[in-house]
Amino acid sequence: MAAFHFLVAVTLLWSLLSAAQSAEWEGNYSDPRHPGKCTINPNLVLNPGVSIEDPRHECRKIMCGHNGRVVFHSCGVSILSPPCRHGGYINPDLPYPDCCSRTLLCN
Repeated sequence: MAAFHFLVAVTLLWSLLSAAQSAEWEGNYSDPRHPGKCTINPNLVLNPGVSIEDPRHECRKIMCGHNGRVVFHSCGVSILSPPCRHGGYINPDLPYPDCCSRTLLCN
């Protein structure tokens, strides 16, 4: 029984830490010219259930849902103490979320 509680605690902690390093938001991207699809812009129309890397951002995923509902996933924000700041993405060509690692610049 103790092993079960430990496993649940570790799983919960891992979930919380993973969520702390990501951001998610959604919006309605329906367009009557493309019924049931997600119209991000005139040149980017997705079918429901499709997930792609966002071509407008270095490290972000777009997921098309039902009736034009879109969920965007990005790396989120982490606050660093001065004099440190984030540099560029280390591997921006990797799929999300593997592309989220960034260089750390400290003076």
